[in-house]
Formats: sequence, structure tokens, C-alpha cells
Amino acid sequence: MQPKYIIIMINFRTLRLLIPLAICSLCIQLNAQTDSVYDGTVHYFWTGDGNHVRYGLMDTAGNVICRPSFSQIGVPYFDLKSEPVPATKGRKWGFINTKGEWVVRPQFEYAGYFHNGLAKVIVKGKTGYIRQDGTMAIEPRFEGGDYFFDTITLVFENNQSQYINTRGEILFGEKFCYAWPFQDGVAEGSTCEFNEGEEELWGAINANGEYIFTPQFEEPPRFLNNTTALAMKDRLWGVIGVDGHWIVPPKYDYACRAWAGDLAWVRTESDEKWSLIGSNGKVITEQKFDDRDAFNEGLAAVKIGDRYGFIDTTGTVVFTLEPEYYPMHFSDGLAPVLYTGGSTNQWGYINKKGKWVIPPQFSDANHFHGGLAYVILSNDPKDRRSGYINHRGQVVWQFKDKYPIEIWRF
Repeated sequence: MQPKYIIIMINFRTLRLLIPLAICSLCIQLNAQTDSVYDGTVHYFWTGDGNHVRYGLMDTAGNVICRPSFSQIGVPYFDLKSEPVPATKGRKWGFINTKGEWVVRPQFEYAGYFHNGLAKVIVKGKTGYIRQDGTMAIEPRFEGGDYFFDTITLVFENNQSQYINTRGEILFGEKFCYAWPFQDGVAEGSTCEFNEGEEELWGAINANGEYIFTPQFEEPPRFLNNTTALAMKDRLWGVIGVDGHWIVPPKYDYACRAWAGDLAWVRTESDEKWSLIGSNGKVITEQKFDDRDAFNEGLAAVKIGDRYGFIDTTGTVVFTLEPEYYPMHFSDGLAPVLYTGGSTNQWGYINKKGKWVIPPQFSDANHFHGGLAYVILSNDPKDRRSGYINHRGQVVWQFKDKYPIEIWRF
């Protein structure tokens, strides 16, 4: 459960938001030779030589819903329950549904995702927010702004960070030099206070703008639950309660959230191995790991000696792999794994028992999302064919172009 506080930090990973264009006359239906069943999820696909790419929509069975005609589509996949998705034709942005139909006509200089019923748009260089029917909820007047991950978001006006609600009312924020948006009731930020080394000091505030932690940490505190957070003092990490009491005094050189309940990964320079701890500071398992990943679908990849494997949230090793296998995280119940034991490196997919479901055969592979995964089928550098596969490893869509879009894992 995420905390009901705010933490203030500056760093935001921009996600790729781009958009498509399609007209009903371009929408067609083709039958694909596959055992997949259409479940309401659509995926984008593309055609082009890398310099001039156009995107279309298809279902999980490989049936074309809309021919490639969009300059970009905002997400790789979405379904019938999704809010409209940003898309563009030329220089104007709008929003489409799963049929590739415009539900909000192209009219914006930029359009972002919908969150909590509102989407960020830019009109004449100013940021505002629209509703799903295209009507303006907050008139464009800000120099910049973030998404409504929560009922409060971060905007920039007169070179200052400010927080607004869904009605566009300014709540607070003038005292922060840097700020991060609210999400699940939490935001991170820094006041204009510095330590002797001229480093910014970070704190945490609640949804009323009141300090939970006064600015005192060298890094933004990272909440593990409603009452505890990872925090850095004197360049070391510890676990602190919202009452200011150190549950674990700062002693770790590295610490990060494990993204499963209130768990965290911690490590010291002297040990050089990772331990899994809870918000109470207690070690979950005596087993230590040479490398680790975040939890996804209840499992986390770890390295033990020369082998990778997966553990559950109790720290129990569920299975290990042979030394020549290098796994990614699980998604849709499967994890991509790189096999390096053959004449060429190849990717395949394993299930949560560590068994091969799709044997190694691809030169590169993405995670499964919405029933499909994008893979590069050929190892021949002169003919790098690519396509989408289903959970059985069947190719439901193969791109005719020999220059695939670079794989980006999400």
C-alpha cells in the first residue's frame, strides 16, 4: 500500500507518447492463421524504413483493425476499457479509440495520457487539461505541467513549481525549488535549503503541503508504506518512521524499493551483496544475492554466484537457471531469457516454474503485454525480420520491413 504523503524530487522519466491517424475508410479486417483469440486488446504495428514510419492497429490474433496511417500511437497496446489514447497526424494531436477512430479530433500541439479522467494538452505553448469528451477542464495557462497521477498534479507558472487540483486551483508549492508530481498520495521535493556542501536537502510533505519530514536528507525519502521510508543521512541509507525515529540507523551504501509491499533491497560497500529487508528493518531471508531486480508478478530475478534465479516475497528461491541463462522480469506470466550457450545468443521465454514455454530462437525479445510480445525473428544482420508472437510462440504478425523498430523493454 502506498503512503498518503508527498515526497519532493526532480527527475522524471519521459515516456514515449506519440500518436496515429486513421480514417474509417482505411480500417479493414484480415484473418490471421493463429490459435489466438481476440480478447478486446489492440496493439500497434508499423510499416516503414525507419525514417518514415506509419502505425496501425491490430488485435491479439493478428487481425488488422486499421491500416498504418498514424504518425505515432501513444501506447503499444490498450483495450476496450482503456481511456482514449493520444495520437497524431502531422503536427496536431488528438485521441483515438480501439477502432482507430478519432474521439477527440487532432487540434493540440501536444497531448498526453489520461489519468483520473484528465489529459494534459498544449495549446499555443500553454499547458491545460481536457476531459475524455474533449472539453477543456483546466484552461491552458501554465508554462508546463505533469499528469494527474493523483487528484493533485504539479504545474509550472512564473518559473515556480505549484500544485493544483482537478479544478485547476492552486493549492501550494511556492516554497519548493524542485518538486515531483503526486502519485498514490505521495510527492517528493526539495526546498531551497542546503547543507554545508551546498547539496540540496530533501523532505516530505502531506497532501496539505505540511511537512512530514523537514528537509534534512541528501536524497529524496522513498516511502515503503504509510509510516516508513528509506532515507539518506551522511551519505548512508536507513529506514525512518514518519515520527522521525530511525528504525534502522543509516548504515547502507545503497538502498532501493523492491516494489513488493514494504520490501527494500539494501547493500553495503564492504559486503557487496544485496539483502532483502522489510520496513521494520528485519532481514526477510539470510540468503544474500550478487545482483537483484524489482519484483514483478510476485517474483524477482536474483543472481546467486554464477547463476540467476527467481525468489518470491518471502525470500524463498523458487528456481534457478543454468549459468548461460540471463532472465528479464515476468510479465503476462512469462519472462524473456537470453541463452548464451549456443553458437549465437538467442532469446526465449520461461514460465514461473522456470520451464521453457517458448524455446530460445529469437535474436531479441520484448516482454509480453496484452497477450503479445515483439521479437526480432532473424539473426541475419542483412535480413532482421521482426514480428509479434503469442504465448505459444506462434507468429501472429510478421513485418515485411527488414528494419525493425529498436526493441525497448517496458
